[in-house]
Amino acid sequence: MMWLRRDVGSEELEAWRLRVRASVLDLNDGIVSAAGIAEGFASAGASDSVLLVAAVATVLAGGLAAAGARYTEVRTEWEMNRALVEAEATQIAPDGEFDELVGIYQAKGLDEELARQVAAALTEGDPVAAHADAELRLDDLGTTSGAGPAGLVAGACYGVGAALPLTSILWLPSDDRMALTFIVVLIALGLTGWLASWLTGLPALRLVRRNVVLGGATMAASLVIGLLIDL
Repeated sequence: MMWLRRDVGSEELEAWRLRVRASVLDLNDGIVSAAGIAEGFASAGASDSVLLVAAVATVLAGGLAAAGARYTEVRTEWEMNRALVEAEATQIAPDGEFDELVGIYQAKGLDEELARQVAAALTEGDPVAAHADAELRLDDLGTTSGAGPAGLVAGACYGVGAALPLTSILWLPSDDRMALTFIVVLIALGLTGWLASWLTGLPALRLVRRNVVLGGATMAASLVIGLLIDL
């Protein structure tokens, strides 16, 4: 597993951390939003049938929204990067852009002679790619094929997270389900915070505390609103 490996490159590791962070955020979003809906409806005295409809709607609508948002995010980022590369291609002039590339590598610590050698070697094969890497930090534009899987993962993570509090509020005894669901959700948020810490190396206490406090505040606010409405 990648989180146990120490030989991965910094760029690969950073990309992987960003993917993990996005998945954990989607999982947390599902847990917190569904928990707020569950506590709000239950405290307002909603029947089991109403809770069931709310649960199904939350999982489906929330999951689809998360999937669509992530797909759009990845696709838009790719399109923006492609536009930058295309704009760079139209600006390349043999002398001026080469000197600019030399200056970039000199700024990174190379002497002028070595910077010219590096710039010449890179521009000889693909000058557009060389300038995109040096100026825009785009070493590989890639394709749009990652947008679909990213959207599916986001929707699945949201759905799994949302299913936990909604299942709890539906299956637990009616007299205690609000309190027990509150506890179950806080435990789940603590676990996702710890998981994020384990995978990324960030401080566990900070992530767990943040998840638990924000999730608890969301549920408490929804519970109070439900009591005020009192269906």
